[in-house]
Amino acid sequence: MTDAADYPTTLDATPTHRTDGGYGYEYLVDAAYFEEPTSDTVTYDPGHDVTYQFSIEGSVRIAYFEFPMSAVPRDTPKKITQELKRRTRLQYFWFFDPETNRVQVFRASRGNFQFIYNPDHHTSTTAESKRDKLRQVPDDINALFDYKDVVDRFYRELWDHRSDLASSLRTKSGHTLSKREELLSAQRIIDRLVFLYFLVERGVVVPVNDSKEMVPGKTDRVFDTLVGEHDDFWALLRTIFFDRLNSKTTDDIKFTGSYWLHVPYLNGGLFQPEDLETTAGELVSEDEELVVEDFDWEALVSELNEYNWLLDGLEGTDEDEADTVGNLTPAVLGYIYEKFVISVSKVGDDVRLSDLDASERNDLLSEGNSEVGAYYTGEDITDFKARRALWEGLLEKFDEDLGSGAVPNELNVTDLYRPGNEQSGRIESDQKDGFDVLYEEYKTSEEVLEYVDSKLTELKVCDPAVGSGSFALAVANTLFEWRSMCRPDTDEYVLRRQIIAQNIFGVDILEGATEICKLRLWLWLISATPVDTTEGAPVDERDEIPPLPDITFNIRTGNSLLGFTDTAAVTGKEQYTLDSLTMKDRLRTYGRDVGDYRESADPEKQTKRELERRHDELKSELDEWYAGAQSDSNNNRLTIADHVDDVGSAWDSLNAAPQSSTTLSVKIPDGIPDSIDEYLVQNGFTTYKYKARLDSPTLEKDDVEKIFDHLRQHFSDPEDWSVLVEREYAGQDFRDDKLDACHWPLEFPQVFVDNGGFDVVISNPPYGASLSPEEEPLLKTETNYECQGTNDSCEWFYERALDLVHDRGVISYIVSKSIAFYSSWSDIRGRLLEETEFKHIFDVGLGFVGVNLETIAMVNTLGGDGRRSTPTVHRSKDLRSTTANQPVHLGWVDQAFMMDSKTIIFRPVTDDQSDVLERLLSHGRRLGDVMSTDDTTRQLYIPDSTKKNLDDGDDHYINKNPWVQEFYLEDIWHKDLGDYRDSVDEYAVPRVMLKVLRGTRLRAWVDPEGEVVGTEKLVNVPLEESSPEEIAFVYAALNHPCASFYLQKAIFSETTETARVMDGQYSKPIPIPDVSEAVETAVAHLAWTLTMARQLDHDSNRDLTDDVDTIHSGLDAILGALYVGTSSETVDRWCDTVETTDPDTERVHELFGAFYTERFATRNGRPDQYWNEIQSLVEETVETVSQWDTDEITTSREMDVVEAVL
Repeated sequence: MTDAADYPTTLDATPTHRTDGGYGYEYLVDAAYFEEPTSDTVTYDPGHDVTYQFSIEGSVRIAYFEFPMSAVPRDTPKKITQELKRRTRLQYFWFFDPETNRVQVFRASRGNFQFIYNPDHHTSTTAESKRDKLRQVPDDINALFDYKDVVDRFYRELWDHRSDLASSLRTKSGHTLSKREELLSAQRIIDRLVFLYFLVERGVVVPVNDSKEMVPGKTDRVFDTLVGEHDDFWALLRTIFFDRLNSKTTDDIKFTGSYWLHVPYLNGGLFQPEDLETTAGELVSEDEELVVEDFDWEALVSELNEYNWLLDGLEGTDEDEADTVGNLTPAVLGYIYEKFVISVSKVGDDVRLSDLDASERNDLLSEGNSEVGAYYTGEDITDFKARRALWEGLLEKFDEDLGSGAVPNELNVTDLYRPGNEQSGRIESDQKDGFDVLYEEYKTSEEVLEYVDSKLTELKVCDPAVGSGSFALAVANTLFEWRSMCRPDTDEYVLRRQIIAQNIFGVDILEGATEICKLRLWLWLISATPVDTTEGAPVDERDEIPPLPDITFNIRTGNSLLGFTDTAAVTGKEQYTLDSLTMKDRLRTYGRDVGDYRESADPEKQTKRELERRHDELKSELDEWYAGAQSDSNNNRLTIADHVDDVGSAWDSLNAAPQSSTTLSVKIPDGIPDSIDEYLVQNGFTTYKYKARLDSPTLEKDDVEKIFDHLRQHFSDPEDWSVLVEREYAGQDFRDDKLDACHWPLEFPQVFVDNGGFDVVISNPPYGASLSPEEEPLLKTETNYECQGTNDSCEWFYERALDLVHDRGVISYIVSKSIAFYSSWSDIRGRLLEETEFKHIFDVGLGFVGVNLETIAMVNTLGGDGRRSTPTVHRSKDLRSTTANQPVHLGWVDQAFMMDSKTIIFRPVTDDQSDVLERLLSHGRRLGDVMSTDDTTRQLYIPDSTKKNLDDGDDHYINKNPWVQEFYLEDIWHKDLGDYRDSVDEYAVPRVMLKVLRGTRLRAWVDPEGEVVGTEKLVNVPLEESSPEEIAFVYAALNHPCASFYLQKAIFSETTETARVMDGQYSKPIPIPDVSEAVETAVAHLAWTLTMARQLDHDSNRDLTDDVDTIHSGLDAILGALYVGTSSETVDRWCDTVETTDPDTERVHELFGAFYTERFATRNGRPDQYWNEIQSLVEETVETVSQWDTDEITTSREMDVVEAVL
């Protein structure tokens, strides 16, 4: 590589060499990444331009550069990338050296990542791994940046070090910490160490000599020296973090010999010592009390040194990559740390990792997150959701200004892309977003771009389950990308600082997770901080490293599901008035002061402490109010079962609520011994076998202490007994150390008091999370959450999101696909359908490693008219892969169809399919309207082991679903079901039965007199109030392709490859044409005839195949015309001819009933006695139907559309 003075002023990087067999331009053309290439020239360094090839058509926007690296400085690719990512919409930058076949690829979207393959440096398994990734590029260019192997390795190794460090922690005063507190303390220490590693890598922290001249060195050598020179490495870290990074003390720290370590003041909040809770409930200072004994710091540092640390993803060299086991970036660490924090949540207070056996330990390391219902979200998903949600939030800002005329005159409202209202295959197929469209149109308009940038600064975005910040960073990266394009000359650091201070908010119940989130946001900012590390330059003369913004008030720890969400709820009662100021006024004042503190260039610690004091005071009051509001729908106060471990906590709990509604209980799982029973009775308890209760206790503290002492004296094992206080909720239950309610107007007063809520709420909310006994009553009451169908944390997070955004806000969630049509999700699904407009639906499939759960991502906006919305539909490139989540655009679907079926449709509905659906929905009558009961029922469940022993009898049982075929039964049992008589009698009513839907077509069976009973998966549709003709008509209609088409498109989104039991939530919306009596009778005539014909064809050696096909085509033609509303005159004429067929319909009905009874409802019946008459009827019917031209209906455009789906 050349010196800076010698490289060309104009670099022609367009492809000129043939690179067959390599990874140059032809390779990318063959991968279809350059279908419509063009070229451009950009200045990337003062006095230096580069001409390059690029393509922005399709979903991959890529630039290609071809030149010998020997002709330019080493950092040329990085400089070119940095310049272009600020001024273009390009995502990927591919650099190829034709002399060496070296490949360097940068990805500038979703953060910065790079890939390097140099045949001269990479050998053996490293080279093969890199070539394997290059081979995957035609399928997915992001395979280059896959870091799963690094994550898995570093996660396991880091866990070992954390566990060892946790075991080495002691306190000076001899207090003991719980095992969980030890693990979290170890995590914080290593978090800070990792942060320091990045600071040294960046040059923020730098070695200097006695003259304070910088002598930067390789980061691994700096840390080897530090750990070798300092016997008490923990004392060194305390000094760096608490006395230097956290204060303006300018003294450097001894490094080695005559060298020092220069540590600037950064503030930020990460560097403040934590208060640790001992097992005795006391708080001790991490800085003053925590001691590390016999921990191998050298082993930990050696592990860190094995990796290539890339703060912004654009740094690093070929040599660095060749010498290390993988790249570590803040994004990779976020993934690792989230897995760790969530894993810690599964480890109890009295369990060490070393205490677990190998399989338990491996399970924890492999999964580690199902207990709290949290799963790390992949980049393709976060990027899709962030971009589309932010655009919707931005659109709302535009619309507000359009109403007041505050939009620049140059901005044409028709140029604003509105998903849900417009359908642009070009935009969606190329994976563009609304900002892309806007920028392409106005990239030369400074006025419009300045206006757009001003609106971007106003967006308030929150993740209420922020975790390690994957969505927070996705939002930050998108905002930075967009704002950079609006303001390409603005300093990168300035933009990033504004974004994390003004736009990004989050809450998580795990304190460790929020700390990691803040750490990642700070690293994201530091990566853009200009740092001079010129060797020999005086450190005091370089530009001051700006302090980090304190984002403590942006990223909060708390329970997102508990607490007030609305200032109206807080201020709604007159008695909630203090010192003549309403709570809302106090929150507004507090919020203004928080804003002043946050915007201060160098905020004072004392100011923050005062704000924290005020916060705690306000929270204490709101906790009390919130506790007072906890009642059920009958206005009965909710109660908590407070498990108390000691006398102090028991006494506090007993006095927290009115004694009249309080109970003190003692639980003894193995049964109450006689001596304990006698003692408790003497003290007023009512005793039972395993529990004793003292209602409305009026005990003194000494009395409580005596009870505890007596139990401890009798039981040697604390697990043998427990004490709980059952009482009304009190304010203390919602403190930080208990349920930690998050009162949103308090935590984010400027957002809620001034803005009415967030502009965007985006999250991967926890699902399947375990609830504590203290939380459960609060979440499972309709006074707090209307939606109670799933009793799942995810459903409550969705309902909470509806309260967290303002009245035109945006919600962008990824949740279990069950929300689309399962009945248990109907509550929240109904609210989303009625209260929001769907903008985007993304079928993610198996989107999470280690989780066998299909998911769906959705972007919704509050307000508006959902019936007019047409959301886009996307799906993952591979639904069965946990890594191939790149969104592929499929089409659109009308929300009106979803509101009709009360499902979320995640497959597109084409124009032709839409026309057919509208025709089907024009029938006002649905199956649920015809039914004689409110809902369907499943039929008789008999265990397989019992079925084997059933005696023969006079009950008639369809034992298997496959026995139900189209218009006939393959078999039926005649058994004694006397043990199930009540159930048999319940089902024995006139009805149709619906077979399990596996595949595309619905199958129904008729039981006009309730003579047979089906297995539990044959769903019962009672029709007790219907005439025989109506029952037969419904039976025929349900077997028609139009009914199946409706189910596939409107209910199941064409996903019936797995079995769907046709319960009422799926079957009741099926359209049933409302017809005249004459048509209904004719259809019944044909349905009875067809059923007898098909059964005869199956049961006998008479070949009626052609006759069956003829009658079936006639019946299908009539029903098809009725369903799609065509050929009404033809249908009437055909139905008239059916009535003239001999025998008449009355006789056909009688024959069908007699045959049905003998064939299916009589043991040893003789249906053959009717065969000849049935065959004669079939021949007469065929003679009539064969005269009809059914092809004009069965091959119509509408029926072709139906059949194409099936």
